[in-house]
Amino acid sequence: NPDAIIGVSDVVIGALKAASNSVPIVMSFAGSDPVAAGFAASIMRPAGNITGVVTLASELNAKRLTLLHEAIPTARRIAALTVSEQRYEVSLQALRAVAASEGFDLQIFFAEPRSAYPAAFTAMRSAGADALIIVSAPEYNRDADILAALAVEAKLPTVCEWSHMAVQGCLFGYGPSQPELRRRTADYLVRIFRGAAPGDLPIEGPTRFDFTVNLKTAKRLGVELPTGLLLRADEVIE
Repeated sequence: NPDAIIGVSDVVIGALKAASNSVPIVMSFAGSDPVAAGFAASIMRPAGNITGVVTLASELNAKRLTLLHEAIPTARRIAALTVSEQRYEVSLQALRAVAASEGFDLQIFFAEPRSAYPAAFTAMRSAGADALIIVSAPEYNRDADILAALAVEAKLPTVCEWSHMAVQGCLFGYGPSQPELRRRTADYLVRIFRGAAPGDLPIEGPTRFDFTVNLKTAKRLGVELPTGLLLRADEVIE
């Protein structure tokens, strides 16, 4: 009988919603549009027992793909690694729109569970991929070091979901500031514990983003990055 529950990721929030329509649920690191996902009636007035912070995964995945193509402008085939078509349909639509706009071929690969990763990277190499976006997913965040090592082995410049994933070996990491998201999640809990109804608290999106570049990985890949891109980075790992 908890007083509130923090739900991390869309899968968890969906399960919590199915389990209770009364216990306050605070979304943290949720990627989907909460209205489209059925978590809330509207952004400004959720109306139910769910509120919190969303990361707008489809928009951010599109931004990551744009950054990757800016860094590797000669790439004509860019791979996207994701868990499933159905679960990430909106993000894949956003990625396909970027590819069509910028004139490169987007190749979709699926890998889950962890044992499927090596075969997916073998398929990317066989398909002639020039670079890779790892689509946002809790599983891939968990396995960032494994995926980064496979990407370097496959000679694929890779953009990942979070800044810390670049620290673990991805060429780039771009996403909302995790400390900020956690502080704002805590703020929702404070307001609820002081008597606010979750349904009256507007859902918020991220306001601060971290962009990290791993130059060690760039050297291992033999990639020379544009100076302008490096100047925009919040952190450069040398």
